[in-house]
Amino acid sequence: MKKIYISILILLVTVVWPKHVQNVYAFDGKALEYFDLGLKTSIAYKKTNYFTKAIELNPRLAPAYEERGLNYYFQEKYHEVIEDFTNYTRLVPNKADAYRMLGMAYLKINNYEKAIVNFDKALDLEPEIRGVFGYRAEAFRMIGRLDEAIDDSSRALAMESDLRILSDVYRSRAKVYLELDQEVLANADLKRAAEIDPRYFFYRYISGYADLEDTRRAGLIGMIAMAFVFIFGLKLKPPKKDE
Repeated sequence: MKKIYISILILLVTVVWPKHVQNVYAFDGKALEYFDLGLKTSIAYKKTNYFTKAIELNPRLAPAYEERGLNYYFQEKYHEVIEDFTNYTRLVPNKADAYRMLGMAYLKINNYEKAIVNFDKALDLEPEIRGVFGYRAEAFRMIGRLDEAIDDSSRALAMESDLRILSDVYRSRAKVYLELDQEVLANADLKRAAEIDPRYFFYRYISGYADLEDTRRAGLIGMIAMAFVFIFGLKLKPPKKDE
């Protein structure tokens, strides 16, 4: 039944999709089976193995490079990320997010010039793409292009909505201000980063900057901790004294 389903899927795609898209994805039944297994499993090494097998069977299966590259990124295998997304962009040259991933991987290995080149390509393809200005700002900062770093950081702050990303951008811009000896602006950015970062709500709670949501979170953690102590305190017997 599964083979029949995949065969029907391939037939429909072949008939409906434009010819140039068919060439990019180069559909192959067995390769798609392994690709599908890679998407379904939640185990990292199995994902890698399935996507690799799909690529071996069909080297033009672009989504397999993309998914394996993402999987490598979360494993911090940045050179492999670069290899996979480079192959992906050869097959799909007009996808901004692929160049964003390349830029992020180059940034992780401290190759700031190549990071900037790829971030530029992403912005050329999609000027309003999120997550690029903040990363490019950090690359600019690391090579001393401080004015461009501030400009990109400010644009990122105007575009982003994810509080973790916003907090990181504030911290990055604060570092630039410190290098420019603008301590007042740096301190303001650092304070704002601490105020909005959901990862540091407990710090805000104990330092007096907590909002209602932080207070609820801290209270919940406290209740969980008390329940843990209560349950295990009843079950764990003290060691016997030596006679």
